[in-house]
Amino acid sequence: MAALPQSTIVVVDDDEGTCRALARSLSCNGYRVRTYTRAREYLAERDQLDAACVLADINMPELDGLSMYEEERSEGYEVPTVFVTGCVDVRTAVRAMKDGALDLLEKPVDESVLLATIEAAIQRSRALRAEREDIASVWRHLDLLTPREAEICALVASGRLNKQIAALIGTTEKTVKVHRARVMAKLGVSSVAGLVRLVDRVLASSPHGPIFDADHHARPRPRALGFMSSALSAAATLRVDLGAGSRLSARRVYREAADAAEKFF
Repeated sequence: MAALPQSTIVVVDDDEGTCRALARSLSCNGYRVRTYTRAREYLAERDQLDAACVLADINMPELDGLSMYEEERSEGYEVPTVFVTGCVDVRTAVRAMKDGALDLLEKPVDESVLLATIEAAIQRSRALRAEREDIASVWRHLDLLTPREAEICALVASGRLNKQIAALIGTTEKTVKVHRARVMAKLGVSSVAGLVRLVDRVLASSPHGPIFDADHHARPRPRALGFMSSALSAAATLRVDLGAGSRLSARRVYREAADAAEKFF
């Protein structure tokens, strides 16, 4: 299958002959190709490439392919990577696959296997891009929430009733309803079911650090996520059928947990 015009494949191999051979094969099948004989050279220019896939030799001087891949991931880059090697080392292969490498090919690489692997990498790249764009969009909306709205958002999504939420955070049911309406408007959801799905997705998939959108712009983790997590953690340790005399104590415990979470996140 021919690649779309925007699909750029990066080849990183210290052997110039291998670079030429892989570039020729990929170019003839419709891919744009950039080659590098040093991993550091690629890392210095990666922001300008928007690569759909990286083909990297595991065994290279200065910085090997696996270390290059791990460095990229630690900095927030998720580029589908296929390793090539002239000598398969089982331990290295296991490490590469555990770290998330798409595949490991042995030199000389069969062209049909290469093209099938590259196509799978491009499909993975598209899925990762869509996932990043989705998370970035949700994070932009979450940045609109106040700390109190973030707390109520999480508690509503957890299935608690308005009166239960009011008892947990020490406010009135009417105030909870007002904040709940604002939350749904800011997040662009029209039902509690939609809110539940959004909160479940974002809490399950959001990393603790920043994410990089499709243009590789870093978006910091929203503070709202910290308030949401703290609200759920604190609520899990408190009872909602508290008497009037103990509500103040519960509210203090709740706020202490929220303050601690805000500092952590």
